[in-house]
Amino acid sequence: MAWSWFSVCFLALLSSGVVPEGKETPSWISGNLQGMMFSVMNGGNVRFHSDNPSNFTGLTVCLRVLTEQTFSIQLNFINQTHFVRLDNNILYVNGRSVSFYPFFMVPVYQEHWPWKNRCLTWESSTGMAQLWSDGKMSVRKGIARGQVFSDLDELLFDQFVGQVSDIYVWDRALGPQDLYNFLYYHYNLPSGNILDWHQIQYNTSGYAVLEPTFVKPYSVKSTRHKKQKKGQGLRRRVHKERIKKKINLQ
Repeated sequence: MAWSWFSVCFLALLSSGVVPEGKETPSWISGNLQGMMFSVMNGGNVRFHSDNPSNFTGLTVCLRVLTEQTFSIQLNFINQTHFVRLDNNILYVNGRSVSFYPFFMVPVYQEHWPWKNRCLTWESSTGMAQLWSDGKMSVRKGIARGQVFSDLDELLFDQFVGQVSDIYVWDRALGPQDLYNFLYYHYNLPSGNILDWHQIQYNTSGYAVLEPTFVKPYSVKSTRHKKQKKGQGLRRRVHKERIKKKINLQ
């Protein structure tokens, strides 16, 4: 499943609606975007900014997208020669690259309605990088071992059309349990110390809309299972009452 990371100037809208095409918001806007998503149309873009000075001993980026086409994402650092880019399952770190093959990704969790869940992890000390995509994880591959990054400037999307939500960035590689929590929609994961959807700075231009995110409907299977359990419990209680009555009659 092809998908690319970070080279976007993305969505236009404050909380009010559509930003006129070609008109860019004058400065970074900061806010809690929990329960919200950006819908980006042709010509629209958005970028996200961090003021947190940090030396990256690793990197984790997680987000949810809904799109009909491939896209790229790029992390730019204050030092303009440093960047991390994920483009069509190819990870670039300062000019070096490594490819991940979706066919060989191992299922860890299948349900992802309606979003395509994406996470990237990379460790500086070992150089090990891994993709997590739609409930599947890739083989770990080595790239840019020992590389150190400082002070993320912004996260960009390139040629993105669709919806995006729940963007998080950490300056370290998160463990599998935290990644599972993101994929499972548990949200009990550590706050993103570089970018966090609950308090994030963004800048928009073009045709983009900030609107409430999709709400997952109740599962028919889950509802049926609850009703079956309730029915089974009722039958057990009735059976116990009948046994008590028989004992009392004796």
